[in-house]
Amino acid sequence: MLYKLDCVNKDYSKVKKTSMKDIGWKERDLQDLLSKHIRDLLSARELMTIFNERQYQEEPDILALDKNGDLYILELKRWSAGKENLLQVLRYGQLYGSSTYDELNEMYQKYTTNKSSCLLDDHEKYFSSKQRGLLNKEGFNKQQNFLIVVNGLDQETVEAIIFWKNNGLKIDAIVYWVFEINGDKYIEFNMYSPVEGFLEYESNSYILNTNSSHDPSVTEDMLSERKAAAYYPGWREEIERLQKGDKIFLYQNKKGIIAYGEADGFLRKKEYDGIPDYEYSMCLDNFISFRDKPMSASDMRRAAKRDFWFAQTLMPIDEDARDLLIKEIKEKHL
Repeated sequence: MLYKLDCVNKDYSKVKKTSMKDIGWKERDLQDLLSKHIRDLLSARELMTIFNERQYQEEPDILALDKNGDLYILELKRWSAGKENLLQVLRYGQLYGSSTYDELNEMYQKYTTNKSSCLLDDHEKYFSSKQRGLLNKEGFNKQQNFLIVVNGLDQETVEAIIFWKNNGLKIDAIVYWVFEINGDKYIEFNMYSPVEGFLEYESNSYILNTNSSHDPSVTEDMLSERKAAAYYPGWREEIERLQKGDKIFLYQNKKGIIAYGEADGFLRKKEYDGIPDYEYSMCLDNFISFRDKPMSASDMRRAAKRDFWFAQTLMPIDEDARDLLIKEIKEKHL
């Protein structure tokens, strides 16, 4: 998350986050940006792009090499990662992990559109190596590294990455965020491994568990006041993550999604269980309730074509899942 500092009042405010889709960018636009400026944008991993995906081909978004000639296979998404992204990048490892220097050179020539280009020579020039000549053709692609570049990660993907890393696979995720400041758009790439002591979810859509199993009255309160709320330290702070326009689905245990709306961006605090400021809430604009015809957990999985982790108070979901849920709600639950 990015914050704007108020140096006079010693305070801060959140900068509005947005998405590639909202600013009109396609996956191809992100791919072009990253492949052309990979050395700047992923500076913590100094890489040289040697190939871009071609339309209608089973190819990785980007192939790159480091100074040692090791291959990096990058899979880009303009929305949050899911397990299918992980399986896809591993599939490319099967296809390109055994590529010889000549095969990589042929792909590089397609990328540069210059049949006379020589990958070995251009690689030396790119890295300005002081050890010129030490990397020969047989030194290329001795090891493969996998990177998924995404606008947020779900818990299932994080756990899968940790599993594969612990089993010796060189795989990681790079998370990026898109922000809007005074109408200008900004992108930030997180260079740290998000699965080793650091993970920050970014989303514009969430499923909020109303905690009805603990206190049924809070669900009634959220519906009547058209709000999203959470209670007690450790859970209530989840509401602070919400920004104006975020889509929020209210989920009631053992029933399913019962309502949704858009966060108004104003955090409110009030007494709960006799303790001041124990409820954090945000009102939901364009509120739609369908409690008498809820969308069950099984319906959610079927419609969104993915699993959901209901143990979380506030669960981020990607834009595709959001749109599929809304489509299903409008067609069958209103």
